[in-house]
Amino acid sequence: MSWKFRSPVRSLLPAFVLFVIAVGSAWASSKDPHFDYENPIQTEPIRDPQIVKVGKTWYMTGTASPFVEGTSQGPIPGVKLWSSTNLTEWKFVSLLITPSKDHWYKRGFHAPELFPYKGKWYLTFSCSSGESPDSAAAVGLAVADKIAGPYRVLTEDAPLTDGNDATLFQDDDGKVYLFRAGISAIQVDLGDAATIGSAFNVIERGPDSAWDGTGPGGPQVGVEGPSVFKHDHNYYLLYASWGRGYEEGYATAPRITGPWLKYHNNPVYGAQDEDWSRIYKHEYTQAASVPYGQLGHGTPFIGPDGNLWFGCHGYLKGKGQQPHLVITPLTFDHEVINLTATWTPQVIFLPHHFRVHLNDTRLASPDLVKLAAQP
Repeated sequence: MSWKFRSPVRSLLPAFVLFVIAVGSAWASSKDPHFDYENPIQTEPIRDPQIVKVGKTWYMTGTASPFVEGTSQGPIPGVKLWSSTNLTEWKFVSLLITPSKDHWYKRGFHAPELFPYKGKWYLTFSCSSGESPDSAAAVGLAVADKIAGPYRVLTEDAPLTDGNDATLFQDDDGKVYLFRAGISAIQVDLGDAATIGSAFNVIERGPDSAWDGTGPGGPQVGVEGPSVFKHDHNYYLLYASWGRGYEEGYATAPRITGPWLKYHNNPVYGAQDEDWSRIYKHEYTQAASVPYGQLGHGTPFIGPDGNLWFGCHGYLKGKGQQPHLVITPLTFDHEVINLTATWTPQVIFLPHHFRVHLNDTRLASPDLVKLAAQP
């Protein structure tokens, strides 16, 4: 039998080449642009955030601390605006709207949202028109030439409509609709600050024992925090419910006026809280490894890679925790929304040149894409 011996040098050569390639690839990757983040983003405490990209800057508004009126922390100061150039470090810009002594918008400012339309910025805000913390919520409307203001309230004498968590959507025919908690919608004329026609129902809370329904013998649970966009000829409505903590589901429709059908495998995102589940008589099913107790009420936005992302607020488990911004890519598997909750360091590799590519997705306003693409 004859033996064939492989030269040690020759046998090591392929491994050495692979090592060089691997090191080179790693070095090249480290030089490629990338976006690093870790949820929750340690912003100033915020609930119900909305993020808008204008050029190289992201702007954010939402419900400001202390979130609830009538506490020892004082009143909600109004509508705040923050800005960031990297989505992880945010700075306060200004107060866009403050409580008025002379008009109906006095307290309880919740879930404000910004909406670009015909060269101007419109701002919806929900607040109380009375002196009591239990006064019914109503929707106000303001306008400005620039996103940072100054804003002029168009509804000083009376609210635009009743309700909470107002969000706007411009359809393909140019008509603008206002969606609100409940969930219902109504057409609006932003220039005249007026509603058009009658409101129509969109979705209702789920049946008893459903994740977005009232638990057996428990307090009433509802649906809120609507956000609307369009993808591949279908309209999508993201919404939140609080029966087990705070979670997100969605519904779809062939037209903005419906009929709207909830996704059969909701919720698609969110977190559960053991105390809330017990209070609202729901089964707690969350894995012990998930650190969140609440996760939801947010809006889609254009992220650092030019793709669709979703931002909402999240509470970590434990007493005394404050809500902070949580972000994640929003993708589709065919027509099904994919959202993944994360709480460890994440790395997203970016193209060398920013470009918006939403893959047949239309945000609430067509101007949002134009503004995000500005240099």
